Amino acid sequence: MPIYEYTCAKCGSNFEKLQKSGVVSKLECPTCGSMEVEKKFSTFSSAGSTSSTAGCFSGG
Repeated sequence: MPIYEYTCAKCGSNFEKLQKSGVVSKLECPTCGSMEVEKKFSTFSSAGSTSSTAGCFSGG
């Protein structure tokens, strides 16, 4: 199950919620209790080379 990030429109608090993919549910801000929460756009990052040819050498 993915972790989604949210921001409360009322108090500005940021929080995460573990949810099943595709399930839409009403969320409550854990800080102020407001139902005015917005899903944030998250990016995935990983460590490693960004080049697909890094470390590849042709034998000869």
